[in-house]
Amino acid sequence: MTAYSLYVECGADTDSEKFPFTRKHYMHPSETYLFRNKYSNVGVYETVMQYINPTFYLNEKQKWVLNARECLKWGDLYLDFDIPLENDNDFNKIKHDVQKAIRYFKLILSVDPSQINLFYSGSKGIHMTVSAHVLGLEPHQSLNQIYKDIATDISEFTEYGTLDTKVYDDKRMFRMVNSFNKKGQRYKIPLKHEELWKMTLAEVRELALEQRFLDPAPMIISPKAKKSLDEYIKHWNNRIIAQKEYQGRISKLERLPPCIEAMTVNLFKETIDERNNSGTALASFYMQQGMAQDEALARMILWGEENCVPPLKRVEMETITNSVYGAQYKYGCSEFHRLSGVCDKSICPLFNRDMNKKKEEPQTNKE
Repeated sequence: MTAYSLYVECGADTDSEKFPFTRKHYMHPSETYLFRNKYSNVGVYETVMQYINPTFYLNEKQKWVLNARECLKWGDLYLDFDIPLENDNDFNKIKHDVQKAIRYFKLILSVDPSQINLFYSGSKGIHMTVSAHVLGLEPHQSLNQIYKDIATDISEFTEYGTLDTKVYDDKRMFRMVNSFNKKGQRYKIPLKHEELWKMTLAEVRELALEQRFLDPAPMIISPKAKKSLDEYIKHWNNRIIAQKEYQGRISKLERLPPCIEAMTVNLFKETIDERNNSGTALASFYMQQGMAQDEALARMILWGEENCVPPLKRVEMETITNSVYGAQYKYGCSEFHRLSGVCDKSICPLFNRDMNKKKEEPQTNKE
């Protein structure tokens, strides 16, 4: 059997005003109890994903960081139902959306409700997990994105918008089960399905005053679920291939606004020229122009290598590009002007439509 390394990242709330949260604590999943004990089981988290044979790189602060994006990932499918909980009316909205999600798993993916784990977060939400074994999933580089696609599809069947589809970055942490939530002053505890349906918010919060231990849901593979998820996997396999292809055939846009042209030529120095902000703005321009994320990433990788002093690493460009496309950050002319120091509307294709037309090739006479 081939040996492999396996890591998770842990984090914790702290009492420091300057650094209220600490993370980048890497360890084998079997060692997380030591981290939990170090922080007295209060405000402790671990990544949903487990990272298989990851590589590490030095970031700008000269700290070793795990390259989460490119390694194989493994972990349970997770859903986070989360709204401010002030009364039972709010709690019933979460319950309703949770029921819709369970119905989706049952009818669309043939996952029995008994195979679904439910947790009260200790504050304002309900967490749901389904074992990757039940779904028949293998480790995958884009597993978190596959899960996001599934969550997005499920969210279309919910009614109150309590399902958070923004929690699927490749370093997402969830609160450890049976750890104490400092904000909610309760423990994150497992719940039986019938308890969630019947209990009031006050009763659940009362139950969460202490740790609670229940047997996890059975892990019985659903062949139908595996078959349904093959389409999600195929989509992300194609994206990985496309990204590699883009890196080998980057072409220039027909015309760039003067400000963007300057940003692709100028050098940006660390701490002096707003290097990271400029990179974020440039990625935003590509996104707003409708460029595919894979091509934008390929361009940003080259920009980080050629226009930054010292050069920005590939993983940093990935973080910037993924953030921009994931959150749909949109920068406007004033910000591009400020970052580039250039603005000339008279020769800007955004203000002169004729300039945005493709240049015609000069005609030549052929014998």
